Amino acid sequence: MKSWKLVAALLCLPMVAGLMAQEERERKQQPGKDEKGMPTFTPSKEHQVLKKFDGDWEFKAKCNAPGMEPMEGTGTETARVTFGGFWLSCEEKGMMKNKDFSGQGFMGWDPQKKKYCGVWVDSMSPFLSRYEGEADSSGKVFTFKFMGTEDHKSGKSAKDAESKEYGKELGKTGKETGKEGMKCPDRMVQEIKDQDHRTLKFYGKDDSGKESLWTEITYTRKPAMIK
Repeated sequence: MKSWKLVAALLCLPMVAGLMAQEERERKQQPGKDEKGMPTFTPSKEHQVLKKFDGDWEFKAKCNAPGMEPMEGTGTETARVTFGGFWLSCEEKGMMKNKDFSGQGFMGWDPQKKKYCGVWVDSMSPFLSRYEGEADSSGKVFTFKFMGTEDHKSGKSAKDAESKEYGKELGKTGKETGKEGMKCPDRMVQEIKDQDHRTLKFYGKDDSGKESLWTEITYTRKPAMIK
């Protein structure tokens, strides 16, 4: 009888160890307290994944969104994991459609939502863009829901945004208003091909609801950074 109990106990050990490991992972993502009672956090393994983007990059972009003229661009990106290891800061500079382009964004891991989240602003739009999503099991493919503001989603240009009639047209499509401007993609996919190459793709829908690839950006680590 004793030997049977011993075998049963041994069989349970992996399960107990797994539960303890899970509790430890969750505990690390909960705030602790310093000597003054202030909450403290420690970067988790999900934050460590952001280091894959860290570095200096060169990019090439091709854009073909509905209602907009096709355009191409090139530039550079500086990406750094910063602010205590919780956030990836990205700054881009280049040329889009023969015009100077600049943009900046942040991406991090939200331990409450258990999702990656980020924001982006650039010189082509007056609107703040937000996104949330998840990484696959390999930690190399990130799929996000692109969450532009209502102003951005409505497909208005900056000139439209300044007009008195603009507020009445929020939420309508370009087809409904007869105007085409900045549109917001529905889905964004980042894929790390290897340590020196990655891609960023934006997918959106036209007025008929059909999804297509709107923008594709390819990133190559600068030669001086390639190991």
